[in-house]
Amino acid sequence: MPHPEPRIHCSNPHCTASNSLEAHFCNRCNTPTIKRYLWSNKAIVPNEPGSTISSRYLALSPQIFLDTQPSKAPVTPEEVPPEIVAYLQLFPCYPHVPQVYGLLDNTDAWLLDYGTVPSSPSGQLKYPQQLIPKFQTLWSDAAAFQQLNWLWQMAKLWKPLSSKKVASTLLNPDLIRINGQVLQLLELEFDREYQPSLRNLGSTWKEWSQNAHFTIKDVVEQLGSFLETGKIEDIRQAIAVLDKAIANCRLVSKYSYQIYALTDSGPNRSNNEDAVYPTVDPQNIPQLEKSLAIVCDGVGGHDGGEIASGETINYLESKISQLALEELSPGKILGKLTKYINGANDIISQRNDSEQRQERERMGTTLVMALSCAHEMYLAHVGDSRIYWITPDSCHQVTTDDDLASREVRLGYAIYRDSLQYPSAGALIQAVGMRDSTALHPNLQRYMIESDCIFLLCTDGLSDFDRVEQHWQHQILPVLDGKKDLPSAVNSLIEIANQENGHDNVTVALVHCKVSSQSNIPEEIVSWSDVESALNESNLWADNNLAGSFADSLNIDDSPLEETKIPISTMPDIIGGDENLPARKQPKWLKPLILALIISTIAGVVAIFCLENIDPDPDQNKLPSVRESDTEISE
Repeated sequence: MPHPEPRIHCSNPHCTASNSLEAHFCNRCNTPTIKRYLWSNKAIVPNEPGSTISSRYLALSPQIFLDTQPSKAPVTPEEVPPEIVAYLQLFPCYPHVPQVYGLLDNTDAWLLDYGTVPSSPSGQLKYPQQLIPKFQTLWSDAAAFQQLNWLWQMAKLWKPLSSKKVASTLLNPDLIRINGQVLQLLELEFDREYQPSLRNLGSTWKEWSQNAHFTIKDVVEQLGSFLETGKIEDIRQAIAVLDKAIANCRLVSKYSYQIYALTDSGPNRSNNEDAVYPTVDPQNIPQLEKSLAIVCDGVGGHDGGEIASGETINYLESKISQLALEELSPGKILGKLTKYINGANDIISQRNDSEQRQERERMGTTLVMALSCAHEMYLAHVGDSRIYWITPDSCHQVTTDDDLASREVRLGYAIYRDSLQYPSAGALIQAVGMRDSTALHPNLQRYMIESDCIFLLCTDGLSDFDRVEQHWQHQILPVLDGKKDLPSAVNSLIEIANQENGHDNVTVALVHCKVSSQSNIPEEIVSWSDVESALNESNLWADNNLAGSFADSLNIDDSPLEETKIPISTMPDIIGGDENLPARKQPKWLKPLILALIISTIAGVVAIFCLENIDPDPDQNKLPSVRESDTEISE
């Protein structure tokens, strides 16, 4: 009997019509098809080539699968195994660390998701045996800027991976992949006999230096040597050296930025609580050497959300516009952005207090912000508005929502796609202005720009229901190809949000980064003597890009906000637990200990009761009962 031709279901959960694998749009609802290619952490031999496992996952190789039902929640077990918990706790490091997708049915193999992977216009994999190209195969032919950027991203990952005992991953070149301008890890390799040190990282980099670009070979070799011999004992020193080398290397390129942004109340809202910066004439969009884009989605109802979003943008723009970015170190820029976001937060919070706004009446706002300066892009976010990074081959979501679903993942309690099924999944755990700034933890990142790309900032009016993943190739990619201008792309995305979602206000900002070469790199532009001074700088700063934001994410005040995007009645009590959320894992010794304490308490109470009954003084005040004692303690 011939094997049936594989089909892919529509990604629209309200449609799920079956389509041919070559279809770009659903034949029933016209939704763009999503091809979600996944990697299995264990090789699975299919019954025959082109067959599907569990009538869902099309086997393209023993470890590469295509999900033919992308709108359907994957299978996940009740208990998350220990080897998967590290992926969940490193969730804030996505897209560098893959996201756990689900369990391959009837196996112990887990599927990993990388967002988008390099594919042809027809949706076929460009690297059918590798999924994502290997770092090793690209290294020797890469430009100097690219090589330094890849090492810089590895250095950023060192601290969070070491904390989860998976730093060995960064020493295995087979597991290091390059997807667009983002370094991604194919899977995590756990530290075995010993925990790798910076000396091991230095030995690895020193070996790679033999095939480094001639203009930076000396820098990579010396940096590796300093790590290997212990002259560099802090990964921040290596980051500082790479920062300086990259800054020198980028001098041969010219960077310019164009921004177009638009906000719309949507078809079902009478007022618009969103706000955006900048607003420019679509016929005259300036090209800038540095740029700022801000998108806010207000919460707090009419006369609340729009005030919070508008005041936040006004405050941030007024402060950031005064910065001389070219004179500041990356650490100082990140520090000032954090300070300004906290400042905006306190203005809104204090206004809430002065107007005696409580619970639902308190106003606040989500925030996404992109600040560019030459080759660097600084990103900040609070809440569930998002930033996506689009290159010719990829669309990466580079922010992690501050909601309960993401919280459950980074605490190691649930797989992300499973946590999205809970009724309270979208409840925000932080927003600007809802609480004092001591309880606010802005998420900050920094990226190096290698070549032309686009950053999309948007509210959930667009991002809900995977609209960005569905439409980026058809609506945003043409801007990179020169076939569409920014205003047309933004207007198209607003229209898609209103027609296909329509439940909320929608705001979209596109930041188009353009990189052009000015000349060839002179051999002497980057030398060890030029960058070694970075080691002697007294102010070693902790960049919040990965190491910082990852650590901070574990300390966020996890109680949900009173005002969220969902009814307050469905919000879980974080302290007391909720049947809608996965149970917290408890040590095996905890229950026996609690039982022993209960028994000893009962025995003590009985003994006291007996002693009281034989007390020779009947008028003596008796001890309170257990319930009375508990009441007094609780009070």
